Amino acid sequence: MKFDDLYYIADELNKKKVRWMIGSSVLLYFHGMVNSPNDIDVVIDEKDIMKVKAIFDKIGIEQAKEKKYPYLTEYFYTYIVRDTSVDIMCNFGVAHQYGDYRLKIDESAIVEYRKINDVILPLSSLEDWYVLYQLMPGRENKVNMIEEFLISNGVDHYELFERALTQPLPEAVAYNVNRFIGDKS
Repeated sequence: MKFDDLYYIADELNKKKVRWMIGSSVLLYFHGMVNSPNDIDVVIDEKDIMKVKAIFDKIGIEQAKEKKYPYLTEYFYTYIVRDTSVDIMCNFGVAHQYGDYRLKIDESAIVEYRKINDVILPLSSLEDWYVLYQLMPGRENKVNMIEEFLISNGVDHYELFERALTQPLPEAVAYNVNRFIGDKS
């Protein structure tokens, strides 16, 4: 992944006043947990999905990609923009044995607006991705990275953990989240 490509994409989305946020490995990179993300994961507000599709049709080349269980993401597109693979997700969801979990995108979900090279990058929360990664198969390494970070640096967004608990979650995930909530007092 090239960071100049990220800044280019961010500038295009921001010019069109799209509500979006960065997640996954780029988010982990900005918190010092990974050295180099492989691709860019962009989470989009549903009201902007057609606008975003038009932007990416102009600046990138769409790649065929099939939806795979347990992912329930309503709109999922992969593009190559310049030299970088970009996954665009809207109504991002993961199925599990107790139901479906959906990532909400609203002003609460965007926890930081980081300015780099005169471009604003809206970042999603580690708290949301801590929950999501626990629901995704094969992401134990990322769960452990975030958990260690939250233990060392503290939880900044307890309200997002509390919001996560309003959706169906496996007992182990709810237990892990509640451990952090119990630490806030």
